[in-house]
Amino acid sequence: MKFASMNVRSKKYRILLMSLGITFLAILLFLMIPLSYRISLPAVYWVHQALLFVLLVTLTFINTKWLAPKFLFQRRFVLYYFILFVACILIVVFLQQMEVWLKIPEAIKSITSENGSDTKHSRQGHSVSFYIFLVEVLVLGVNISAIIIKKWEEEKEKRLEVEKDKVEIELSFLKSQINPHFFFNSLNTINALTYSDVNLSRVALKKLGIIMRYVLYNTSNKDATIEAEIEFIENYLELMRMRSSRRVSITFTANVVQRSRIIAPMLFLPFIENCFKHGVSGQVESPIEIWIAEEKGNIVFFAKNKIFGTAAYAETEHSHGIGIENTKRRLELLYPNKYTLSITKEENFEVLLKINLNEN
Repeated sequence: MKFASMNVRSKKYRILLMSLGITFLAILLFLMIPLSYRISLPAVYWVHQALLFVLLVTLTFINTKWLAPKFLFQRRFVLYYFILFVACILIVVFLQQMEVWLKIPEAIKSITSENGSDTKHSRQGHSVSFYIFLVEVLVLGVNISAIIIKKWEEEKEKRLEVEKDKVEIELSFLKSQINPHFFFNSLNTINALTYSDVNLSRVALKKLGIIMRYVLYNTSNKDATIEAEIEFIENYLELMRMRSSRRVSITFTANVVQRSRIIAPMLFLPFIENCFKHGVSGQVESPIEIWIAEEKGNIVFFAKNKIFGTAAYAETEHSHGIGIENTKRRLELLYPNKYTLSITKEENFEVLLKINLNEN
């Protein structure tokens, strides 16, 4: 949508520039040059100027639609400028012949004689062809510059579209990785419950159904509301509470007022999964703290868990799998220069993520 609006604005801008260029050319031919003569010019002179105007507009149109794409953009520069030079000469010759047919010199001479003017215009008449050629060069110079700028803008837009398509493909791939990874962990959770508490496993299965509905339907879209994400996290934590031992204490708070704001779906899940992957022990108290807050237009996510064993620490430190590395890449693609991510690994593993959701 953004690129489409940019294309519309660019097209309107080019139309405006073209209109201004035609207006300037008309002022040059019908006001600035004629007024320099300081006499009342005959009607046949204005016919001559109108022909010059039409020929110049036609030449720029042909140059824009045919000559530039076929020769300039194909790097056939010598032939391209030779064709333009020949076209300019032909226009000058044609207009010289029109002066003869329309008897413009005689008409101007008659007017100057009646007004008692000197032969200044007669002397200028010898250089009219040169002035016409200069006007042609000026008009074509502006026209070629506009063509090159337009071509550059179109190529830039194409590059942006290609980059956008690449980002969309990569995001789809990253999201497709999230779903099977998440379901694999959730099914393991329910599988563990079937051995300890069948009734609880049924409740967990129902809870998983709610979660699966969100994952399958909501994440097919690019965005989700913060309210939906919070509800998803609450359901997931409930599922994990059913599986975890009594030594695992889970606290979750959500202090967000504007819950209708939009955010990328399942963005916090890998950090929450990491809490249970590396921060749970059957022999030691395992507190897990998670909260989401709103701070000056930013959404702040925090997760904290203990790290048990050097193996878990090493795996967390050097892992480049689906979870956290996936999320880092999604953040780079979705919120470039609009997020900060801090991960500390000491006695506890802490994640602090701030995302600026303001449009500007």
